Amino acid sequence: MFNLNDVLVKKATTFILITYSSALLIDIAALYGLLPLIPWGFLRMWSVAISSVVCSVLFREDFFSPLKKYLKFSVKLLKLYLLSPFIVYVALGVYIIIAFSLGLFDFSAYIELIAIEIAKTSNMTKEQAVHLATTSAYAQIASAYVAAITVNAIFALGEEVGWRGYLYDLLGSKSSTKAVLTIGTVWGLWHASATFLLGYNYQFNRSTGIALFTLITLLFTYCQLILTSRAGGSVLPASSFHGAVNSIWDLTVVATRLSKELGEVVLGLGLTGVIAWIIVDISLYIIIKIRLW
Repeated sequence: MFNLNDVLVKKATTFILITYSSALLIDIAALYGLLPLIPWGFLRMWSVAISSVVCSVLFREDFFSPLKKYLKFSVKLLKLYLLSPFIVYVALGVYIIIAFSLGLFDFSAYIELIAIEIAKTSNMTKEQAVHLATTSAYAQIASAYVAAITVNAIFALGEEVGWRGYLYDLLGSKSSTKAVLTIGTVWGLWHASATFLLGYNYQFNRSTGIALFTLITLLFTYCQLILTSRAGGSVLPASSFHGAVNSIWDLTVVATRLSKELGEVVLGLGLTGVIAWIIVDISLYIIIKIRLW
C-alpha cells in the first residue's frame, strides 16, 4: 500500500514523463517542418498545463479547484504581476555591468543588426538607417515590458500552471531548496529535446547548452517560487516574470561582437548570465531575510 510520499512521487513522475514525452513529439513535428515557430512555441508551452490536466484525470483528482488558485487575481496580485518583470530588468542591468566590464556587451552591435535589416527593406541612407535603428533599439527595451505582461505572459502561463502550479503543489507549495532544485532541474531538462533536435538557444553547443540552460532555469525558479509564494499560489506573477525573460533577455545574446559559438557559452545564456542571476537571487534572498519584502 502506498503512503502519502509514494503517491506524490508517483504523481510527480507521471507528470514529468507526460510533459517530456509531449514536448519531444512537438519538437519532432517541428524538426520535420510540421509546426512553424510561433505555433510550436505556444503548443510546447501549453503542453505543460495540458499534462497537468491529464495527470489529474489519471489520478482522479479535482483539477478545477487548484486551477482557480493558480489563476486567482486581485488588486494586490495585479501590483505583483506588473512589478515582477522588473526583476528581469534588474538582472539585465547586472548582466550589462558585468559583461561591459569584460568587453562582452556592445549595444552598438545590436543597433547595427537592426540598421542592416532596415536598409534591406528601405531606400534610406546608412546614416538614416542607423538613426532609426538606434531609436528602435531603445524602444524595444521599453516595449519588451508590454510584451512581458501581455502576449508573452499568455504563452508563459501554459508552463507556469504546470511547473509553478501543479508540480509546486506536489512538492508541498513551499519555496524550499528542494522545490527550487526539483522544479528548476525538471524545467531546464524539459527544454533538452528542443535544444538537441532544433538547436533551441544553442545552435553550436547543444550538449553544453542543455547543462547551462538547466542551471539558468534553476536560478529563474528561485525568483518565480518566491513570487508564487507571495501571490498565495497564483502563478500569474511568475508568468509575467517568465514573459519578461522571453521578451528582453535575448538582448544579452545579440548585443555583442562575440562569435555566436563562443557567445552561447559566455553571454546571457552562458556563464555571465549565470553570474548575473546568482547575484540577483542572493540579493533577493537577503531582502527577504531582513524583511524588506
